[in-house]
Amino acid sequence: MGVQYKKLEELLQLEKDGLVTIYCTWNPTADQISYTGLDLAKYHSNFQDLTFKYRKVSIDKILGFIDCEYYSDVIGHIDDETKSITWIYLHAKDISRLSLYDLSQCKGKYVYILTNDAYPGICKIGKAVNPSDRINQINGAGTVSEWTLRYALPVIDDYKVENLVHRHLSTVRKDSDQGHAREFFEVDFETAVRTLEYYGKDFVNGDPIVY
Repeated sequence: MGVQYKKLEELLQLEKDGLVTIYCTWNPTADQISYTGLDLAKYHSNFQDLTFKYRKVSIDKILGFIDCEYYSDVIGHIDDETKSITWIYLHAKDISRLSLYDLSQCKGKYVYILTNDAYPGICKIGKAVNPSDRINQINGAGTVSEWTLRYALPVIDDYKVENLVHRHLSTVRKDSDQGHAREFFEVDFETAVRTLEYYGKDFVNGDPIVY
């Protein structure tokens, strides 16, 4: 489920009802606050609180990390001379689910990459507590050609990193004949490693294992 667009008045009502916290990455000027009539300074302060709470996560990835459910937009300024419009975007998170994103409670696990000589150009990208045990399970299930464990990245949130990588590679995902989503991607090994390292860099919990 992606981020859902809400009309500004709907988003503000959710905030009024105590259901969401609103964030603004833009540091507003006094003129913009006056122009919009919104407490943009508070929303920006909420975002700054996130950057402090999740110091291990890059600023540009924090809203993605907490999986904001909603977003909206508001005109921050209109230049009468150039007729250009400055838009300010607001994001909102369900308060009841925000507590789920506590890095201190995350256990160290791995996101791994497998390859198979029988399927050139295909990588299997998944998560496991122990990648070696996981590949033994996969190959022990009666596969015609065995998969090889090539790379494993220890991370503090394997679910989050796997989801980010899978989402980025969604256009090259190889589904089953029945249309079920799977962990196989039509991508070369080097690209798979770069993708995993990019989305996993804020969650790394040790040195990667290269087999």
